[in-house]
Amino acid sequence: MSRTLLASASVLALSSLAWPGIAGAQQKEETTVLEPITVTATKRVQEAFEVPATVAIVEAQELQDRGIASAGELDRAFVDTNIRSRSNRAYTNVTVRGQSSVDYYEPSVQLYVDGLPQDPSIFSQLLPAGLDSVELLYGPQGTLYGRGAIGGVINVVTRKPDNELRVDTAGALHTQGGDASLLLNTPIIDGVIYGDAALTFRREADQYTLLGSGQEIGGTDDLNGRIRLRYAPDDSPLDVMVSTQRGRVDSTEEQFVMESMFNDRIALPIDSRYRLDTASFGVNASYDLDFATITALTGYQDRKLDRTTLGFQTPEDQTTFSQELRIASDPELGNALDYVVGVYGQRLDFERRTPLIGQVSQQTIDSYAIFGDLAWHATDRLDISPGLRFDYEKARARADGAVTIAGERSFGGVSPKLGASYALDDEWRVHGLFSTGYKAGGFTRNVTPENIAFTYDPQNTYNGETGIKYRALDGSLEASLSAYYNVTKDYQLFVGDVYLKYLQNAGEVTAKGINPAFRANPTERLGIAGGLGLNRTTFTKYENSVNPGIDYTGNRVPYAPEFTANLALDYAFDLAEGWGQLIPRAGMTYAGSVFFDETNTIGQKGFFLVDLGLSWKVSEQVVADVFVNNVFDETYAVYGFTEATYGNLYQLGTGRAFGGRVSFKF
Repeated sequence: MSRTLLASASVLALSSLAWPGIAGAQQKEETTVLEPITVTATKRVQEAFEVPATVAIVEAQELQDRGIASAGELDRAFVDTNIRSRSNRAYTNVTVRGQSSVDYYEPSVQLYVDGLPQDPSIFSQLLPAGLDSVELLYGPQGTLYGRGAIGGVINVVTRKPDNELRVDTAGALHTQGGDASLLLNTPIIDGVIYGDAALTFRREADQYTLLGSGQEIGGTDDLNGRIRLRYAPDDSPLDVMVSTQRGRVDSTEEQFVMESMFNDRIALPIDSRYRLDTASFGVNASYDLDFATITALTGYQDRKLDRTTLGFQTPEDQTTFSQELRIASDPELGNALDYVVGVYGQRLDFERRTPLIGQVSQQTIDSYAIFGDLAWHATDRLDISPGLRFDYEKARARADGAVTIAGERSFGGVSPKLGASYALDDEWRVHGLFSTGYKAGGFTRNVTPENIAFTYDPQNTYNGETGIKYRALDGSLEASLSAYYNVTKDYQLFVGDVYLKYLQNAGEVTAKGINPAFRANPTERLGIAGGLGLNRTTFTKYENSVNPGIDYTGNRVPYAPEFTANLALDYAFDLAEGWGQLIPRAGMTYAGSVFFDETNTIGQKGFFLVDLGLSWKVSEQVVADVFVNNVFDETYAVYGFTEATYGNLYQLGTGRAFGGRVSFKF
């Protein structure tokens, strides 16, 4: 089966890379030029085509067309990516290239908004108003981002407040709920100070029926507000943006169904609900020195999770304060050497309470790092990009109640990188990359009398990647094919009973796969984008020191699908003058089979999700859509576990939704 999938993926990749001959045969007036895409997640402005790694960028308009409103839905746009709410969205699982987030508190993929790190609990909240684009760096990003960036980094880029008075508003209503957003941007002092304010709201309808009472349950309300001020005088090298944001999620989504009631969505009548409050403050400052730009980033986040699941209350509080200072060269100068060098510091304070057993656990984690990444343009075709990062972390833990702990541990890590890319000609480019990822050791945050151990060691990932990219001279087609192989030592995994899981090292994990992808406008009316992810991630040497008699060597890692696919199509029909365009759309996502634990005894088979839509683009300012998501009303599990009384229990994904959306820009 794997050989068949590999062959199919290779044929599709080679077919897409061969497309330029077909595209070039089209008349010039029949093609639509795709603008060169730049990426900022590399911490200096680069053309994505020239980065010696796999990079994907999706523009805001494409996300809006697909009805993708939150970071938790981005796997519909990015290949070899799987994002699912795991019990609740505060513990969302993000898997990229087989690197799943088996650590509930530190996902393997890090989320950034305008360069500022985000608390993992907000991963599935709404994407910010004023969105510009979303970037995904595939593979370990330890050199630039340090701890936790094992699978990759998602960087959300917004449009900064500017000198234009504008109002953006949008709203959707459908059978599974609705959402609305409002953004006001205004100059405060013309040419000097600008500001914007945004409000977003989403309502997700109840997804389950309670056993016995017949009550509908499982809905979510998500409300976010944001205010930003920007000081950026015309012709001044200084640019400072200050932002503050508040969010609240009220949800009963943590409902679970027995296997016999899976298709009927009948949930157990056991109290499960939560409220998630988040507050954020950030400062993004830069100063242009002409030859380079100095950037200072300061972020503070406070989140409070008041959670009861299956009648078991476990409230948590966490605050994070981070600062980064870096200097990056100006690539427009055409120097032989481009660079980014910086320092980073973070303090994280965490507290978890378990009232049933009178347990309180607290941690303070201080992290410091220095990093550098270079790009040597050795010739007009060859770029060599080395990088290095040094991390130091100190963790202090204390637990009181049924279990008493007091301890301190320190860790250091080195994360090297070496990449190279070579332009075969003006359209073809090949690259090779060695990169690393690092997660510090520490103390498990879930402390109970059932824990066999309370500490764990650092995790290190070593990754190799090679790939080829194509970009047509007329910009009508971009395509890529990459292959990767990585090994993770001392893999950190939550083990134990579902109610009492705690983090431990579990030996060695190997991930390998290929990623073909393309985006094209073969004619001025037709747009198409797609890709495949073929991945195999397994325990190649399972070692659990607290349970030495258990061996899961050869088993697949939880939440890591072996095959994923994405395809999106749209075609524009011109209407009468003054009436705009009518654009039918179709999107398809395939998620391969996954297991929900390391025993590989409970999981979800592969499934397709199909979305259809029709947009009436009256103008750039007015757009109306009708859509159907999950056309065939596929019922699938996003999370599951085995419980002693009820057997296998599952949490389900969203069913079919049909409705409409309108957006206005003034």
